[in-house]
Amino acid sequence: MSRKTAVAASGLAIALSLATVVPVAAAQEAAPAASVAEATAGIPEWGIASPDLTADPDVLFGVLPNGMRYALQRNTNPAGEAAIRFNVEVGSREETDSENGAAHFVEHMAFNGTTNIPEGDLLPMLERLGLAFGADTNAETSLDYTTYKLALPNTDDETVETALTVIREMAGELTLAPEAVERERGILLSEAQVRNEPQRRRVADYFAAALPNSRLGERINADVERIRNISAEDLRAFYDGYYQPERATLVIVGDFDVAAMQQKVEGIFSDWEGEGDARGLYTSEIASAQQPVISNFVDPSIPEIIELQRISSWMPTTNTIAAQRDELLRAIAAVALSNRIAALSRAADSPTLGAQAADQPLFRSARSFGLLIVAKDGQWRDTLVLAEQELRRAQQYGFSPAEIAEAKANIQTALQNAVTQAAGRPSAALADALVSASLNDAVVTAPAADLAMFQAIEPTITAETASEAFRAAWQGGPTVVHVSTKQAVEGGEAAIAAALGESAAVAVGAPVEAEAVDFAYDEWGEPGSVVADETVEDLGIRTVQFANGLQLNLKTTDFEPGKVSFSLRVGDGTSAFPADGPGLKEMLAIALSVDGLEAHDPDQLRRVLAGREVSFGLDASNGALVAAGATTPSDLKLQLDLLAARLTATAWRPETQAQWAGIAPILAKNIRSAPVQVFATGFNATLAGDDARLGLTDASQLTQVSLDDLRAAVAPQLAQGPLALGLVGDLDPEAAIAAVAATLGTLPQRAIRTETVQTTVPVGFVEDRSVRTLTHAGEADQGAVSLSWPTDDSSDLGTISPAMSLPPQWGCD
Repeated sequence: MSRKTAVAASGLAIALSLATVVPVAAAQEAAPAASVAEATAGIPEWGIASPDLTADPDVLFGVLPNGMRYALQRNTNPAGEAAIRFNVEVGSREETDSENGAAHFVEHMAFNGTTNIPEGDLLPMLERLGLAFGADTNAETSLDYTTYKLALPNTDDETVETALTVIREMAGELTLAPEAVERERGILLSEAQVRNEPQRRRVADYFAAALPNSRLGERINADVERIRNISAEDLRAFYDGYYQPERATLVIVGDFDVAAMQQKVEGIFSDWEGEGDARGLYTSEIASAQQPVISNFVDPSIPEIIELQRISSWMPTTNTIAAQRDELLRAIAAVALSNRIAALSRAADSPTLGAQAADQPLFRSARSFGLLIVAKDGQWRDTLVLAEQELRRAQQYGFSPAEIAEAKANIQTALQNAVTQAAGRPSAALADALVSASLNDAVVTAPAADLAMFQAIEPTITAETASEAFRAAWQGGPTVVHVSTKQAVEGGEAAIAAALGESAAVAVGAPVEAEAVDFAYDEWGEPGSVVADETVEDLGIRTVQFANGLQLNLKTTDFEPGKVSFSLRVGDGTSAFPADGPGLKEMLAIALSVDGLEAHDPDQLRRVLAGREVSFGLDASNGALVAAGATTPSDLKLQLDLLAARLTATAWRPETQAQWAGIAPILAKNIRSAPVQVFATGFNATLAGDDARLGLTDASQLTQVSLDDLRAAVAPQLAQGPLALGLVGDLDPEAAIAAVAATLGTLPQRAIRTETVQTTVPVGFVEDRSVRTLTHAGEADQGAVSLSWPTDDSSDLGTISPAMSLPPQWGCD
């Protein structure tokens, strides 16, 4: 169970998904009973009107006489299973000051006793049906909603009816017994303690500055004192006031008969009536100011993050194509700006590590448009100047046709792939999307409709219209400038304001348009020859051996149409790293993601690959370097080109070392900011006598590892390591073999791969069994304890089980 808040994404990655922008609309009318799925504008069953958008006909929408919405959809991924979501439109923003923590507390109490399910019986009841707590039975509380989640392992009558009965009990039958509340209070306090970490505190401080008249900032983190003092009576008042049928939506997606499921829902939930009068939802007041609010958040563990945001009132859109187009234009402009700053961050003397520009709603309480940018340690001022000037440059000169075309190509591909892969969508993802749609009163459209709409408006999405959308969204500049630093800014907010003013006085010129280039790695010479071709009939796996030593394993599946998953394993991974070389694994995935190829820097590569569904990461396991991801049948050849280029043309650029030098101290301090992170990175290495191949016992060592160290450990494996490639999915085996032959099959001879790890320094349990202490830099009341002893691996469970038991004299028999 979790308390979910919008912890801002790292400035090192763009988290905006352009292909899933959906409009929202105000829905005020009472809704009738469910109807059969037809091509109807809006969702009349939910009271959602639209002149343009047609609801997905695969979803049955309905509303019970008591006002509870429901949505049912048949989906067979995974087969025989179902995902249930029960959403209540109440979150921590609805809490009064005396109720701070009530929303999350009530969520916990939903598992601790109801009218018909005594305390302690609910989880065993679900476990008998195959649902594990945490994995299949969970809940989350956000600032503006609470959602309960069940993953049903099958959809037989007993499982479904039991699950729906449990949800019905949670909805209106919580006992909230004082003694049960006291037992759960300690768990809430423990969670609040663990989650009191720097990034949450930074976000809370940002919201307090950006929305000074709002509760949002105060509700990001739980108030420990109020959790200690909140009573069962307080929780009862909150529960009765907000857990009302008209505030609830039940979503079920899975492998079942929709009509039969509808009957079950109506039979179990129709008698639910709310207790007492429903309380109103929270609305946030947006203050208008002539000058931006300037704030400095200080924490020694936080990266230096600057936010320049323009806050406006949250307004539901009209569920129109015009509103969809406006939102898309702002999103495209934001991505273009993020890409510009990414290119600037590559320079050795750049003060920034990257940025994310975004247009986003804030918990249906406000809306923000602007920039989050991450500075290298100690360079907040230069990063602020860069951000201010790039925002102003975009406002004055707009964006180029090439920048907008790149974003449009990615959207077109994402939407086209969504259509092709529609039958393979996971039930859980579909259920989550329907919950979000209900919260936002959004029309849920089918993938084909999304694609058709985009193709209709695409000609109107130009450099001119995207630039105009940016200017309109940024008109008036930031309403909040939030600077996070490790030490207080000398001179405080006045110094930040002065730096901003000085930057604004500097004229900016037009951006330099990047030169277009062609992909350099699409010809590899004479295709490799196949020397062995066998099929494991019962598994449906085809194994092909190439003359150069490459082993290809193929399996054709039909449950994810239009998708091909791949995994390339090369060399011996971390087992071949030096045992006294800490930080190499941690550096690998980050450094090579910003390194590019010999013929293409990362920004050229991004532009060249626009509109293509490919992956380019590299990680290390203890047995291999691994490049894994997913592509499409049409992009498989390009994906294989990239894998071959990774093996033969990794750039190892000096600029990558400069970027790592900025990232490493931030990463080290982030690891040390909480005990769970110190434990996760250092535990295995500690048990192996500080063997660096298994982890990192001192995060500060990340600042000492260099790109040359990484190259020495990785480059020989890329160049000479034995290769095995796995391809699984919607593929033509013969075409796939031909594509592999034309790429990886052309490489020079290598040894045939076996999955037996080769290492010159064996791993062993540390001989010194005394207490080991790892230190963190988080809160003084946080920590972690582990007790470990040597035993065998888990290959023989009969042998391992007794060894994993604590001795009887410890009172654990």
